[in-house]
Amino acid sequence: MVNWLVVDKKLIEDVKKGDRKSQTRLYHLCFNVLMSSAYRYHKNEEDAAAVVNAAFLKILTKMDTYNDKVPFKAWIKRIIVNEIIDEFRKNKRRNEFFTTAEDYHKEGSSHSETDYKIEAEYLDHLLKQLPNGTRIVFNLFAIDGFSHKEIAEQLGITVETTKWHMKEARKRLKGMLNQKLAEAERR
Repeated sequence: MVNWLVVDKKLIEDVKKGDRKSQTRLYHLCFNVLMSSAYRYHKNEEDAAAVVNAAFLKILTKMDTYNDKVPFKAWIKRIIVNEIIDEFRKNKRRNEFFTTAEDYHKEGSSHSETDYKIEAEYLDHLLKQLPNGTRIVFNLFAIDGFSHKEIAEQLGITVETTKWHMKEARKRLKGMLNQKLAEAERR
Protein backbone atom coordinates (compact mmCIF):
# COMPACT_ATOMS: atom_id res chain seq x y z
CA MET A 1 0.00 0.00 0.00
CA VAL A 2 1.25 3.49 -0.84
CA ASN A 3 2.06 5.66 2.17
CA TRP A 4 -0.99 7.87 2.49
CA LEU A 5 1.17 10.80 3.62
CA VAL A 6 2.47 10.99 0.07
CA VAL A 7 -0.56 12.29 -1.74
CA ASP A 8 0.85 13.44 -5.01
CA LYS A 9 -0.50 16.37 -6.96
CA LYS A 10 -1.64 14.14 -9.81
CA LEU A 11 -3.87 12.12 -7.48
CA ILE A 12 -5.35 15.31 -6.06
CA GLU A 13 -5.94 16.69 -9.56
CA ASP A 14 -7.59 13.43 -10.66
CA VAL A 15 -9.83 13.50 -7.55
CA LYS A 16 -10.78 17.10 -8.33
CA LYS A 17 -11.76 16.00 -11.84
CA GLY A 18 -14.11 13.39 -10.36
CA ASP A 19 -12.10 10.30 -11.32
CA ARG A 20 -13.70 7.44 -9.33
CA LYS A 21 -10.58 5.26 -9.18
CA SER A 22 -8.58 8.17 -7.78
CA GLN A 23 -11.30 8.89 -5.24
CA THR A 24 -11.23 5.25 -4.12
CA ARG A 25 -7.44 5.31 -3.88
CA LEU A 26 -7.55 8.50 -1.81
CA TYR A 27 -10.20 6.96 0.46
CA HIS A 28 -7.95 3.97 1.15
CA LEU A 29 -4.99 6.25 1.79
CA CYS A 30 -6.94 8.39 4.27
CA PHE A 31 -9.11 5.77 5.96
CA ASN A 32 -6.84 4.81 8.89
CA VAL A 33 -6.13 8.41 9.89
CA LEU A 34 -9.80 9.37 9.68
CA MET A 35 -10.91 6.24 11.52
CA SER A 36 -8.45 6.73 14.36
CA SER A 37 -9.81 10.22 14.93
CA ALA A 38 -13.46 9.15 14.66
CA TYR A 39 -13.02 6.12 16.90
CA ARG A 40 -11.90 8.33 19.80
CA TYR A 41 -15.34 9.94 19.77
CA HIS A 42 -17.53 6.90 19.14
CA LYS A 43 -17.96 3.76 21.19
CA ASN A 44 -18.54 1.44 18.24
CA GLU A 45 -16.97 0.89 14.88
CA GLU A 46 -20.16 1.42 12.87
CA ASP A 47 -20.71 4.95 14.20
CA ALA A 48 -17.03 5.80 13.68
CA ALA A 49 -17.16 4.47 10.11
CA ALA A 50 -20.31 6.49 9.39
CA VAL A 51 -18.62 9.73 10.46
CA VAL A 52 -15.52 8.78 8.41
CA ASN A 53 -17.67 8.34 5.32
CA ALA A 54 -19.42 11.67 5.90
CA ALA A 55 -16.06 13.38 6.41
CA PHE A 56 -14.63 11.80 3.29
CA LEU A 57 -17.57 13.08 1.29
CA LYS A 58 -16.73 16.57 2.58
CA ILE A 59 -13.08 16.01 1.65
CA LEU A 60 -14.17 15.21 -1.90
CA THR A 61 -16.52 18.17 -2.16
CA LYS A 62 -13.99 20.59 -0.64
CA MET A 63 -10.96 19.31 -2.54
CA ASP A 64 -10.93 22.53 -4.59
CA THR A 65 -10.22 24.45 -1.37
CA TYR A 66 -7.20 22.33 -0.44
CA ASN A 67 -3.98 24.35 -0.39
CA ASP A 68 -0.93 22.16 -0.93
CA LYS A 69 1.09 24.40 1.38
CA VAL A 70 -0.86 22.82 4.26
CA PRO A 71 0.00 19.19 5.10
CA PHE A 72 -2.74 16.96 3.69
CA LYS A 73 -2.96 15.00 6.95
CA ALA A 74 -3.63 18.17 8.95
CA TRP A 75 -6.27 19.26 6.45
CA ILE A 76 -8.21 15.97 6.56
CA LYS A 77 -7.92 15.72 10.35
CA ARG A 78 -9.48 19.17 10.66
CA ILE A 79 -12.33 18.06 8.40
CA ILE A 80 -13.02 14.90 10.45
CA VAL A 81 -13.01 16.84 13.73
CA ASN A 82 -15.38 19.43 12.25
CA GLU A 83 -17.63 16.62 10.99
CA ILE A 84 -17.70 15.08 14.47
CA ILE A 85 -18.64 18.46 15.94
CA ASP A 86 -21.33 18.99 13.27
CA GLU A 87 -22.70 15.51 13.95
CA PHE A 88 -22.85 16.27 17.64
CA ARG A 89 -24.68 19.55 17.04
CA LYS A 90 -27.29 17.75 14.95
CA ASN A 91 -27.91 15.26 17.70
CA LYS A 92 -31.22 16.25 19.26
CA ARG A 93 -30.28 14.52 22.49
CA ARG A 94 -27.16 16.58 23.05
CA ASN A 95 -28.47 18.04 26.25
CA GLU A 96 -28.63 14.50 27.62
CA PHE A 97 -24.88 14.19 27.12
CA PHE A 98 -23.90 17.31 28.99
CA THR A 99 -24.40 18.09 32.59
CA THR A 100 -23.65 21.67 33.45
CA ALA A 101 -21.07 22.49 36.06
CA GLU A 102 -23.78 24.06 38.19
CA ASP A 103 -25.49 20.68 38.51
CA TYR A 104 -22.63 19.31 40.55
CA HIS A 105 -21.15 20.34 43.86
CA LYS A 106 -17.85 21.96 43.35
CA GLU A 107 -15.08 19.92 44.87
CA GLY A 108 -12.32 21.78 46.63
CA SER A 109 -9.68 19.15 46.18
CA SER A 110 -7.21 19.50 43.39
CA HIS A 111 -6.12 16.54 41.38
CA SER A 112 -2.46 16.26 40.58
CA GLU A 113 -1.56 14.92 37.16
CA THR A 114 -0.87 11.21 37.24
CA ASP A 115 2.08 10.20 35.19
CA TYR A 116 1.34 6.68 33.97
CA LYS A 117 2.73 5.07 30.89
CA ILE A 118 0.01 2.86 29.47
CA GLU A 119 -0.74 1.26 26.16
CA ALA A 120 -2.82 3.16 23.64
CA GLU A 121 -5.49 0.43 23.57
CA TYR A 122 -5.95 0.61 27.32
CA LEU A 123 -6.23 4.40 27.20
CA ASP A 124 -8.81 4.07 24.44
CA HIS A 125 -10.67 1.54 26.62
CA LEU A 126 -10.65 3.99 29.54
CA LEU A 127 -11.83 6.90 27.38
CA LYS A 128 -14.77 4.85 26.11
CA GLN A 129 -15.91 4.39 29.71
CA LEU A 130 -16.33 8.15 30.17
CA PRO A 131 -19.82 9.62 29.68
CA ASN A 132 -20.30 10.85 26.11
CA GLY A 133 -20.13 14.57 26.84
CA THR A 134 -17.08 14.23 29.06
CA ARG A 135 -15.32 12.06 26.47
CA ILE A 136 -16.06 14.55 23.67
CA VAL A 137 -14.73 17.52 25.64
CA PHE A 138 -11.67 15.54 26.78
CA ASN A 139 -10.84 14.47 23.21
CA LEU A 140 -11.30 17.97 21.80
CA PHE A 141 -9.18 19.56 24.53
CA ALA A 142 -6.49 17.01 25.42
CA ILE A 143 -6.04 15.24 22.11
CA ASP A 144 -7.14 17.63 19.36
CA GLY A 145 -5.86 20.79 21.07
CA PHE A 146 -8.97 22.98 21.10
CA SER A 147 -9.21 25.65 23.81
CA HIS A 148 -12.05 25.67 26.33
CA LYS A 149 -13.48 28.72 24.57
CA GLU A 150 -13.40 27.01 21.16
CA ILE A 151 -15.03 23.88 22.57
CA ALA A 152 -17.74 25.92 24.28
CA GLU A 153 -18.50 27.79 21.06
CA GLN A 154 -18.49 24.64 18.93
CA LEU A 155 -20.73 22.61 21.27
CA GLY A 156 -23.00 25.42 22.48
CA ILE A 157 -22.07 25.06 26.15
CA THR A 158 -20.33 27.35 28.62
CA VAL A 159 -16.58 27.52 29.19
CA GLU A 160 -17.25 26.54 32.81
CA THR A 161 -19.02 23.40 31.62
CA THR A 162 -16.07 22.43 29.39
CA LYS A 163 -13.70 22.95 32.32
CA TRP A 164 -15.95 20.85 34.55
CA HIS A 165 -15.95 18.04 31.98
CA MET A 166 -12.14 18.15 31.81
CA LYS A 167 -11.92 18.00 35.60
CA GLU A 168 -14.43 15.14 35.64
CA ALA A 169 -12.51 13.26 32.94
CA ARG A 170 -9.25 13.61 34.85
CA LYS A 171 -10.90 12.51 38.08
CA ARG A 172 -12.54 9.46 36.48
CA LEU A 173 -9.45 8.46 34.52
CA LYS A 174 -7.27 8.81 37.60
CA GLY A 175 -9.75 6.69 39.58
CA MET A 176 -9.76 3.98 36.90
CA LEU A 177 -5.95 3.99 36.75
CA ASN A 178 -5.65 3.83 40.53
CA GLN A 179 -8.10 0.92 40.60
CA LYS A 180 -6.02 -0.89 37.96
CA LEU A 181 -2.83 -0.30 39.97
CA ALA A 182 -4.49 -1.54 43.15
CA GLU A 183 -5.61 -4.70 41.33
CA ALA A 184 -2.09 -5.22 40.02
CA GLU A 185 -0.59 -4.83 43.49
CA ARG A 186 -2.98 -7.44 44.94
CA ARG A 187 -1.74 -10.01 42.43
